[in-house]
Amino acid sequence: MENEKSTKTDRGTQSQDAFINSVKASLDTAKIKTARIRKTDSQLFIANVVSPAAATLLAGLTAAVGGNTLFVQAASQSNDGGWRLACILVAIFGFIATVSGMFKKQFDDRLVQGNQCVGRLLSLDLAITTGSGDWEEVTKEYREIVKAFPEFIS
Repeated sequence: MENEKSTKTDRGTQSQDAFINSVKASLDTAKIKTARIRKTDSQLFIANVVSPAAATLLAGLTAAVGGNTLFVQAASQSNDGGWRLACILVAIFGFIATVSGMFKKQFDDRLVQGNQCVGRLLSLDLAITTGSGDWEEVTKEYREIVKAFPEFIS
């Protein structure tokens, strides 16, 4: 009888240890994935600010100075080559601004989800570490997090 209780307690401890390790691994994975998303989001933010600014500046300079004066080498290659080059560059910067803006919105949403996932996992980890939650509650919360944020945990 004593041996049976000891074996059940050992299995319970091993099971809890495995669960704690699983929560910590999920937290680490979610942090890494969220950091990558944050980095990409920052890069898209820069592209989304710089591209339209560059397009506006280039269009303004071209209008003020003249396309053929601004791009002398292009103007010497063909008739109105400077103007064409200026228009092409403005169009490219405008395209980059549009595309980066679209992707930025998607990454904003994913970043919010990633931050929510990390926050919930940190809270769960704290509850486990301090022993403030019972195991049934803690495992239920972890299942809910896994269901809500599978792309950040796996």
